Amino acid sequence: MSDNLRGAAWILASGVAATCMMLAVRGASGAVHPFQIAFCRFLVGFLLVLPIILSAGRAAMVTERLPLHVLRGTVGIISIVMSFYAMALLPLVTAAVLFFTSPLFVTLLAIPMLREPMDVRRVGATLCGFLGTAVVLGFDPEGFRPAMLLALGAAMLLAVSLILGKKLAVTERPRTILFYFMAVTVVGSAAPAAYVWETPNAQEILLLGLVGVFATARAYCDIRGFAVADATFVAPFSYLRIILVGIAGYVLFAEVPTGSALLGAGIIVVSTLYIAEREARRGPAGAQM
Repeated sequence: MSDNLRGAAWILASGVAATCMMLAVRGASGAVHPFQIAFCRFLVGFLLVLPIILSAGRAAMVTERLPLHVLRGTVGIISIVMSFYAMALLPLVTAAVLFFTSPLFVTLLAIPMLREPMDVRRVGATLCGFLGTAVVLGFDPEGFRPAMLLALGAAMLLAVSLILGKKLAVTERPRTILFYFMAVTVVGSAAPAAYVWETPNAQEILLLGLVGVFATARAYCDIRGFAVADATFVAPFSYLRIILVGIAGYVLFAEVPTGSALLGAGIIVVSTLYIAEREARRGPAGAQM
């Protein structure tokens, strides 16, 4: 199997893991508060990656940029909690489509946060992507729902977290960034979870564990996929996640994707893929912006 095909397989596996995570969140959200779900997600993820971090020794914990690590972890907590609220309140496909606006926010926020230049084509593609978002928000048969803003807010904060990660990567080791993100999110989410804590039953414990396992698996598969293959080849496979979520939502929850969600998804997908393709053409220069 070629590197590109192996990369595509990893991205498809990521889509399956992301879909399973969303289903586990939806299953747990009826009885478990999103603060509690988020804490369990971070705790399970931390325990899963801890052996990898410890294998690097004390070097993985050495940093001179602790405030930025704390900021990134705090942003991550808020983003995850907002996304879990959105998954509980919105049709899964609608939530998934709005989550995919994160690359658009990265492109937009990179201007003030990373001082990246913005050419006319990137501006146009970004505006088209947000037009797709407006289609999802404004033409839903059930009307606008405040939970849609939670999904958009989660996507925007994820973009902020990604940009902060890029700023940290200039001086920090990957395992150091991973360690502090996981540590800050576990510690930071513990107090809100304790405030609303209710002891889960056996089924809820299983679902909470699955949220953490599938969230960690999704991140790992994404890393492997983009590491072994060309980004422009594997990126389109990420959007198969919307199809998987749509099938799962229909089969398990009788959720029928609306035309506005599908149209908006198409516009967002085309826009983000165009931006990704443009950045790939820029080559090293684009990577250094």
